[in-house]
Amino acid sequence: MEFLVKFVSVVLLFASSVLGVEIISVVEQSVFGQGDECYGTHVGFGYSGTPEFHYESLLRRYRGCKHVEGNLEITNLQSDQISYDLSFLSTIEVVTGYVLLGLLDLESIPLTNLKLIRADNMFNIMGEDYGLVVAFTDAAGENKNRGLRELQLPSLKEISRGRVLFMQNPLLNFVNTIAWNVIVPGVTNPVTYGDSAYNTTSLEVCDPACENGNQRFCWGRGPKMCQIVHFPICDELCPGRCYDSTIVGCCHPECAVGCTGPSNSDCLMCKYFKAGEACVSSYPKLDSCAPGRFLSQNSVSMHAKRHLHPSLNMKPFSFFYACFCEINFRCCTFLV
Repeated sequence: MEFLVKFVSVVLLFASSVLGVEIISVVEQSVFGQGDECYGTHVGFGYSGTPEFHYESLLRRYRGCKHVEGNLEITNLQSDQISYDLSFLSTIEVVTGYVLLGLLDLESIPLTNLKLIRADNMFNIMGEDYGLVVAFTDAAGENKNRGLRELQLPSLKEISRGRVLFMQNPLLNFVNTIAWNVIVPGVTNPVTYGDSAYNTTSLEVCDPACENGNQRFCWGRGPKMCQIVHFPICDELCPGRCYDSTIVGCCHPECAVGCTGPSNSDCLMCKYFKAGEACVSSYPKLDSCAPGRFLSQNSVSMHAKRHLHPSLNMKPFSFFYACFCEINFRCCTFLV
């Protein structure tokens, strides 16, 4: 009960429902919902304007987006007057901040292609840092049969920092079947289950196709919602992931998600930057790129405008980093 009281207090501090002010910077507006990249938010459980405006803002911000720079906050979707369609979230692959899902009475959140939550920014509650928070997902009114039932994160391989929190999700199924130690590496007790964290009386079971070692791991119903648990048990001396369970099988420290070999060019994804084929923590002559972006060696002089240079086989650059491109003729762009 003490945990619940403190949690609610933090929520109230973070946002006062509709009175919360959503700040959209000029830079964000320049790429609002355009291209593979987009900017997240930092308003917690708050939102601005009407429920309709809030939903449309989410749609414009994340439609077509693959890489979210910042936090992914999907909250306050509880209106009976709106037919919510969140299929636009299915394109998102990487979130550099935390993921917050709350104040929802939708049955599912289709983040089906989200692979990595980097959690460079974490959601702090009572001194604990979280990379993923799912809370208050039951109906706001008297209809207690409405609420979040499936997370639908079958592609999620890693939460790089922080822990996971579930709170007040009385209809949520399957999250207790997930091998969280695989997703949150190197963290003891990676998940906190608060009051009514999930549906403890559910008769829902994972599809038979999700069986792995006499256990079934899944995010929802059907074979497409299986959690693929294939990482070997790493030697205790490995700093992170591994491709083999022996001491020589450790992934390079610059790798995220996993690797196929020992070098920083064998990473499945990069923890920070990618220069050429290698994952690196910084770049000798240009370290202005945000984590999750790599440096292009193309010789091009970019101005602080969003446009596509003919010599680059890439998506248009955004205002956010085009201004760095004249330095040593290197440009920052997202990982692919």
